[in-house]
Amino acid sequence: MHVSSGHHTAVIEPWLDTEPLRMREGVEITTGAGGRTMLITPAGRYLNISPSGLAILRHLGDGMTGTELMALLAARYPKQDEQIRTILPDFLADLRRACVLNLEPLPATGTEKAARYGRLDLVKRFPLVRDPNRYAAPVAALLRRLPAWLPATLLLAVPLFALPPAVLALRSSPGSADPAVWMVVAAVAVMLAEVAVHESCHAVAMAYNRVTPKDAGVGLMLYLFPMAYVDRTDSYRHQGRFGRVLISLVGPLCDLAFAGAWAVAALNTSGDAALFFRILLGFQLLAVVANVNPLFPSDGYHALEAALGSINMRGRALTYVLHRVTRKPLPLYLRSVSGRVRAGYVFYFALSLLYTLFAAALILFNLFSLAMGLMP
Repeated sequence: MHVSSGHHTAVIEPWLDTEPLRMREGVEITTGAGGRTMLITPAGRYLNISPSGLAILRHLGDGMTGTELMALLAARYPKQDEQIRTILPDFLADLRRACVLNLEPLPATGTEKAARYGRLDLVKRFPLVRDPNRYAAPVAALLRRLPAWLPATLLLAVPLFALPPAVLALRSSPGSADPAVWMVVAAVAVMLAEVAVHESCHAVAMAYNRVTPKDAGVGLMLYLFPMAYVDRTDSYRHQGRFGRVLISLVGPLCDLAFAGAWAVAALNTSGDAALFFRILLGFQLLAVVANVNPLFPSDGYHALEAALGSINMRGRALTYVLHRVTRKPLPLYLRSVSGRVRAGYVFYFALSLLYTLFAAALILFNLFSLAMGLMP
């Protein structure tokens, strides 16, 4: 059955007539980032929910079918009858796709599959520490004894002190012309240790903002490259923008602090030592470039999202662009956004794509140059 209104046709699927609808067990309603009402699925996914959407969810406890709920709301709000009958089927379908309802999720279309794949955090995780807060909370408690402005000021000052010596070190000429294999191996070992410090800083920042990290461990980015991680999903529970920005940026700022230290060391040594510190500096800066890429779920993306007061900006932008390119009807949650927001999604996606190409070229060029230097 179809219900038409304006340019959109709502489809009444058979399950809306036959299946009693309830919220899936384990779905949590909370107030999260920016004071928004949010749903947390059993898988840990955070979803925005509008006041009207929340009101509809409250009725699901009665075990009505979608058609019965539609009739109830249309009778209660007769002036919005046509709007309810047009929008509600799509709203319930979106809830089912998001695993909020008690039914099995609906199969995704090709466009939805592509958007969902693009939203994935392509990391295979192996948790090693089930309660990182146990170690981060004491450090955070010490930091809270300081004036609130001091830790933030020190962190934001890191680029001012780290970047000038880094630029000087990169422009200087080391005494040794070609790197040795032991330098690269030692630099990789140091970088692995720095990754652990980087992730520990995220955990401390979460504890400082009274948010608990879920777990920590090691993983394989793109199922290939080794990495460490701290699960920061619950940072969406923190309502303040600055706190969420701090949680995301503290890792890259830690990397910049290391880069500044290696730059100073390179400027004050000579020969093989200077070259080794330059290699460390290069690795560190390339890691920062990769880790602020806004096209992927990086620290830079999460900081940008928090600063703009947005939730799932990347997923929304990718979904919007893919649906426009393929000329498919937009999901319900994107139909009501303003033209300004839609233009912002396109701008964000285009800029992120350009940055990705630039970062990939920069990283590949430097790795190729390093490999050529190692060749006899």
